[in-house]
Amino acid sequence: MPTRKETLWFVALALLLSWAVGAWWLLDERRTILIRVLMCIPGLVGLGCAWAFRREPPRAMGLAFTGWRPWLLAMVYPWLMILFCLALAYGWRAISGQADFIHLTPLADFKMPVSKAVVLHGWAALGLLAGAWVALLLPWLLVAMAYRANWPDRLKAVLPPSWSWLHHGFRLALFVPTFLTHGIFPGELGEEAGWRGYLVRRWADRPLMAAAITMPVWASFHLPIIFSTAQKGHPVQNTVFLVSIAVAAVPFAAVYLWGRSVWPCAVLHLSWNLWNPIILGNVYSGQPGLFAGQVRVFNGEALFGLIFNLILAFWLIASWRRSAPAQGDSPVR
Repeated sequence: MPTRKETLWFVALALLLSWAVGAWWLLDERRTILIRVLMCIPGLVGLGCAWAFRREPPRAMGLAFTGWRPWLLAMVYPWLMILFCLALAYGWRAISGQADFIHLTPLADFKMPVSKAVVLHGWAALGLLAGAWVALLLPWLLVAMAYRANWPDRLKAVLPPSWSWLHHGFRLALFVPTFLTHGIFPGELGEEAGWRGYLVRRWADRPLMAAAITMPVWASFHLPIIFSTAQKGHPVQNTVFLVSIAVAAVPFAAVYLWGRSVWPCAVLHLSWNLWNPIILGNVYSGQPGLFAGQVRVFNGEALFGLIFNLILAFWLIASWRRSAPAQGDSPVR
């Protein structure tokens, strides 16, 4: 089947199924587990399409560890955006004289509930979150290292032919720590397995096309969010939010094309979902993080985050365009 038809099948199935789950969630937004289910749909659809159209196994998306640089970039990238947003926010505050545009909340007021009886404050709460961040990444590193060392294939090679099927069980067992730490629906990995591990991979030899396709598709995937209770009545903010998501698809595609592995993309996605609301507040509800004020302006998924993503996206697109004549529009590695 031509790549264009494969792409259409994947996009149609992924969006329609995710919108259906999103609509179900909107009926009762307390069922937050449905958001995790929704996030896993692109990956499940991508795995299904890869097998149905080309008989590709899950490892085709890139499950092996491909070096520390993509992983470190994925971990640092959210902090670079946060620092950019903070610098821009404080610069605007100095120019406009709006002291309430952004301000640091007292660290003692920052809290993290551990249980009904235990609530951590300040540095203890931040330390717990940092520890949780690392703990969530370690299971992915385990799988990546296992595939880098070819453990599943080595096991298959030493097993008797009648028992060779056991290596499939071993591959599944490698993901058990992920399910124990992330829950049965590891949302960030589910999204990246679909959007980058399938869709961008299909167009890896044409990065400009990969970006052009994933930008509107990834933004459309988030449409149920703008109909939530917290987002109603904010049409401008919702528009900026969707455009920011669309533009962010460009650096995400670049991260995948750099390492040809889904893991750095998942690490970036998880790191962003964790630290952006903690530091810059919740763009959906407007609740402050460590910094309070006009959260729906300076947040990483709001206007200032959009500016950061635009700058990076223009640079990446220009790099891909310059490389196209000499390399047949191949990805910059």
